[in-house]
Amino acid sequence: MPGEDTIAAISTPAGEGGIGIVRVSGDKAFSLVDQIFIPHRGKKKGYPLSHHLYHGHIINEQGEIIDEVLVSFMRSPHTYTCEDTVEVNCHSGIFTLRLILSLILKKGARLAEPGEFTRRAFLNGRIDLSQAENVLRIIQARSEEGVKLAALNVTGYLSEEIASLRNSIMDNLAQIEAVLDFPEDLECDSTETQLKPNLEIMINQVKDLLEGAERGRAYQEGIKTAIIGKPNVGKSSLLNALLKQQRAIVHEVPGTTRDLLEGYLNLGGYPIQIIDTAGIRQTVDPVEQEGISRSKNAAEKAQLLLIVLDGSTPWEAEDEAITRLIREGQAVIMVLNKSDLPLRTTVKEVEERFPGIPVVSTAIVKNEGIRQLEEEMIKLLDRKLGHGGENAALLSLRQEEAIKGALRHLEKAADQIDTQPLELVSLELHGAWQKLGEITGDTVSDELLDRIFSQFCLGK
Repeated sequence: MPGEDTIAAISTPAGEGGIGIVRVSGDKAFSLVDQIFIPHRGKKKGYPLSHHLYHGHIINEQGEIIDEVLVSFMRSPHTYTCEDTVEVNCHSGIFTLRLILSLILKKGARLAEPGEFTRRAFLNGRIDLSQAENVLRIIQARSEEGVKLAALNVTGYLSEEIASLRNSIMDNLAQIEAVLDFPEDLECDSTETQLKPNLEIMINQVKDLLEGAERGRAYQEGIKTAIIGKPNVGKSSLLNALLKQQRAIVHEVPGTTRDLLEGYLNLGGYPIQIIDTAGIRQTVDPVEQEGISRSKNAAEKAQLLLIVLDGSTPWEAEDEAITRLIREGQAVIMVLNKSDLPLRTTVKEVEERFPGIPVVSTAIVKNEGIRQLEEEMIKLLDRKLGHGGENAALLSLRQEEAIKGALRHLEKAADQIDTQPLELVSLELHGAWQKLGEITGDTVSDELLDRIFSQFCLGK
């Protein structure tokens, strides 16, 4: 249980920097740090005042100065964990931070587990599970929009929507229970008539939550984009052109790329994880075969495929085989490269073979067509992901599955209202209420909590 012991951890990334922070939380936080901290102005009456910064030194058991620091003492419940909390702001060097942490642990603190500070904030009622998960998303965000969406949900946007839905479900469950308990006083038909529009409203509210979820996740996690094609068609050159740096080795010898190369770029607010793959062809070289296998795997997992074709050569069976890697519903752009050479495959020919798939003509070595390709990528992602609205909920896969589960229960209840006893409708409504409770942590197991908070870093 929270508060049973005092925990400590380094809360800033490893490496050299201006500031590093050691965080301590629990009933003994003040007394433990007080044993190793000497404030420059001494310990005056009322020391330490809550939410004040104190300048001084950390000392070891021998009284030797370890570092000059700023220490903040913060009394519960007005802290991140709702427990007494101390943060030691020192110079950021891994040995300095470890020395200070080690001193605090020797005085009686326990090393915090990953995400334990945030878990305590959840268990102490400061935030719900949805808000806790979005703390992690702020840390892991790969775009400005991802940060904004996560911050919106940390303030409680999603929590409020879920709470409103659960309250509506409970109100309707109460109506059903009243009819079942007092059938002589209340009419069943009247209750069913009232339930129908209520269920429709709740179903639409749940669908609104799901709308834009994929877009929100794309902003947060990034969009896997694979560049695939035959050897020597310009895949590595395209990666370098999009990243605007020499990330991949480019050589006229086919098969230069043997492994996956990755890079990140931002297009129209979308964080793109772009992957250059080995050229796909028939080969007996075992190393190249492994590279091709990885290329096909990357193509299968990609949300966006850039299929690079050599416009200076005729359409071949290998091109046809590569296009068969396209998954149903996958976003695809055909990149017809080497347009500066005499063309033997034209844009029109590719468009006729793949109607509805955009084709962009490029001469990558001359940096021609790259801007057009970037614009086409943005337009395609806008069409695929839609516009989730200004307050689109940022949902994890776990949350999305729970909401979809609630939707199934509500839709089943709506289907049963005219044909099944109210007891069965009540069961479906209760199932929806339970599923939505998994979002905020009201109906969640310790095992699930362990899995969620294990994804956090130490010190958060």
